[in-house]
Amino acid sequence: MTVELIPVLEVGYNNPGIPTPDKYPYWEYSEVWTIYNSDCYKKAGFIDDFKPYLEGSSFYRLHDITNNNLTKLTIDHTKELREGEYKRPQDTCSFSGGYVLRIDGEDKYFPQCCGELSDIKYWENISNGRSSYHEEHPAPQVKFDAGKIIFNFSTEEHDEPFQPTPPEIILSVDRLELKKAVEKAIIELQNLEQRLTKINEVEKLNIDDIGGLLIWDNTNYE
Repeated sequence: MTVELIPVLEVGYNNPGIPTPDKYPYWEYSEVWTIYNSDCYKKAGFIDDFKPYLEGSSFYRLHDITNNNLTKLTIDHTKELREGEYKRPQDTCSFSGGYVLRIDGEDKYFPQCCGELSDIKYWENISNGRSSYHEEHPAPQVKFDAGKIIFNFSTEEHDEPFQPTPPEIILSVDRLELKKAVEKAIIELQNLEQRLTKINEVEKLNIDDIGGLLIWDNTNYE
């Protein structure tokens, strides 16, 4: 079993001047939604094109986001903080997005509503065999059984459906393989933190511990 945990940013810049597509879900009308997202990004002032992880979605792999676009995302995300409209850490959050769980080359689970990069804590906990609270909703039910992690994506367990629909209702994942995937994901996050630190310096944003703010959610990460 090959397990990957892929960090993705969710970039949402819906623009009232651009009509929202009336075709749903986005993964079945991916071309329409990819064009819509692209038009919104351009109108918002992004310089470079975005390459979606899944066509039609607003999820993007960290290394596929150009420095120009990452700089704008960082500036926009921290605007209220830098202008003194709210304080950290109580009123701030990490970048939106989360983690795609990919097994043997097939995407099994995508970030859900309210997902953030700081959810790495959740994945690390369950990869160590510990139950963990997950702010995403809906969130899978998780059980541990003899070195396996059992994810339950049954809609009967939740008030809302998973999007996109998971290909399997019950998914069994080798815990040690997930642990390796978490470690690789953390390396990607550390690389992102280096990029954010550079942006912080170049743009003179003067944000203390920008990685803690936008990735780790100001926690004592261990």
